[in-house]
Amino acid sequence: MAKTRTRTACLPEGYRCAGATRPRPGTILYYLGLGSNLGERLCHIEAAIAFLQGCGRVLKRSSVYETTPVGMPGAGLFLNMVLTLESQLAPLELLARCREHEAAQGRDLNDSHYKDRPIDIDILLAGDLALATPELTVPHPRMCERGFVLVPLFEIAPKLVHPIEKVTVARLISRLAGGGTITRLG
Repeated sequence: MAKTRTRTACLPEGYRCAGATRPRPGTILYYLGLGSNLGERLCHIEAAIAFLQGCGRVLKRSSVYETTPVGMPGAGLFLNMVLTLESQLAPLELLARCREHEAAQGRDLNDSHYKDRPIDIDILLAGDLALATPELTVPHPRMCERGFVLVPLFEIAPKLVHPIEKVTVARLISRLAGGGTITRLG
């Protein structure tokens, strides 16, 4: 009797099947949130994507969404998106490189909390890792409260399970209290 192989078994590691992504050995699968509300917002987002391709392999990217700022009265509208990055970099190494890119794009890293910014790159998830250091907390501590993160994350990984909450992104969206406008662009 001939053996049949499932479609998943035929795919090499690092490729998608039914929305799931499995990283190659020696890599971490990151979900990153990108945002910009200052200057040429879309150019800043595209520059960040190009930068991140130098840190690993971008596997998926959501659409770009225009969103109202959270906790920033009077600030301009943001462009936000989420992407999946497969990288050999450890979380703190990736964070350091992302901060270097943010600074190169004009973000003041010493005084930028809840302020306008040309680019913001947040590490939302790093595989199933739970990490809490003075520099970085993963999963991102406020991602479950933010529609501008969950909506684009849902677009590329609706069945992804949050490693601490133990529920899918779809379930996290159903918990959102509302507030803010999230409009998918093009």
